[in-house]
Amino acid sequence: MSIMDQYKLSVINIMFKIHQLKKAETMSLEQLKNLQNKRFMKIFKHAVKHSKFYRNYYQEHGINLKDPAKIAIEDLPIIDKKLMMENFDQLVCDNNIRKNELEDFICDPNLVHRKYKDKYEVIHTSGSSGRIGIFVYGPNDWSILRALVFTRVSKNKLCLFSKAKYAFIGVTDGHYAGISLAKDSPKFLFDFLPIDINRPIHESIASLNLFMPECLCGYASGVYLLALEQLKGNLKINPERIICSADPLTDNMAEIIYKAFNVRPINFYAATESLGMAAQCDFHEGIHMFNDWHIFESMKQNGEPAEPGEPGDLIITNLYNYTQPLIRYRMDDKVILQEKQEKGCPCGWSFPLFSKLAGREEQFLVFEDPNGNKEYLHPIIFVEFIVVGLEKIQFVQTGKNKLRLNAVIHGDRGATISRIRNKMDEILRMRKLIDFVNYEINIVEDIPNDPKTGKYRLIIPFMQGDVSPAK
Repeated sequence: MSIMDQYKLSVINIMFKIHQLKKAETMSLEQLKNLQNKRFMKIFKHAVKHSKFYRNYYQEHGINLKDPAKIAIEDLPIIDKKLMMENFDQLVCDNNIRKNELEDFICDPNLVHRKYKDKYEVIHTSGSSGRIGIFVYGPNDWSILRALVFTRVSKNKLCLFSKAKYAFIGVTDGHYAGISLAKDSPKFLFDFLPIDINRPIHESIASLNLFMPECLCGYASGVYLLALEQLKGNLKINPERIICSADPLTDNMAEIIYKAFNVRPINFYAATESLGMAAQCDFHEGIHMFNDWHIFESMKQNGEPAEPGEPGDLIITNLYNYTQPLIRYRMDDKVILQEKQEKGCPCGWSFPLFSKLAGREEQFLVFEDPNGNKEYLHPIIFVEFIVVGLEKIQFVQTGKNKLRLNAVIHGDRGATISRIRNKMDEILRMRKLIDFVNYEINIVEDIPNDPKTGKYRLIIPFMQGDVSPAK
């Protein structure tokens, strides 16, 4: 790694980014808009210059690139994960990055928690769309993100004489969004305890009772399960701040968490496309969008902008990732934007608000062991099901202890099937389901959306397997 890259990842650079973020928190709506426009034009010019994909894609859509200052973001065509992955090597702005190398990198268990080429942070997901996505952050991109989450989400106070203790519950054994960011917190400021959501709950309870975290963060479903154990008297911790992300935080879950810990959980909106997009206000249930480093658009089905109060598909533009620019990228989430607040938010921020954020809620798969006990698989395991050669996948429970894996693959058919089988066996073995849960792999050309909802379903539990079969 070069000296410049070392500096970009350094605490000194992160502190500088924190100063920038703090300054933006005091800006008016107009000042934020001006800052946003300035940053958009900068990353747009960068993408057109260094990304062959964006240059060609915009020209194909009749965009005149000779005078960028005259181009408004609404003039640009929208992209999605499928288009991004099909054109990955031409989309990224760094010639050192190759899709085939990244696929090998994220599938190598010996490289977990390592940086690609000792420089780039790599995060992968299949998401609720079931289509695999790879997202790469360069050193400066990653430092902006770390500073953003530290400043606006965890909101830790800097103290050089004592470390803040925080625990993260989620999937911890891969290049996943939550663990990648959590483990990379400055070591001199934090003591960090990772809790694997798939380990036996009594082991997690013992570790947490010994550690006594000041901040508890992670998957909303995982924090909820810990809250239930706290109410039973098994878990005995007193976190001062609780942050939930990854899967939906329902009103019922939030109330249980509050009852257990006497702390209101903060709903943190993060995704592989950007791990620091928005966070719930400390004063109410609205979610502040960090529009100094993002552009958020809400789009109706007919392609028109959704008005405040109307649901719409979320389109984001990431303004800090210069390694893999995402300009007008369609997310899998739906949002409802709030009206502008005339008096401003009581927290002092001018960042605009979501009133609602709706991702696609996947369901647990429930099995029964030989003794009649219920065992389950958390849906996040399948959201993060990644192997080389797998393009898209769906998990259908066809019986009490039976699964069918519908898979769209590319490349070597036999090798890909073998990798899918090895991955699935590993999951079942880890959860001690290998002896009584059976599955088949069904290779298909496409996986259609649910005809009732028009949406793709990653997981179809038992007794709901009457949707149209994969083709």
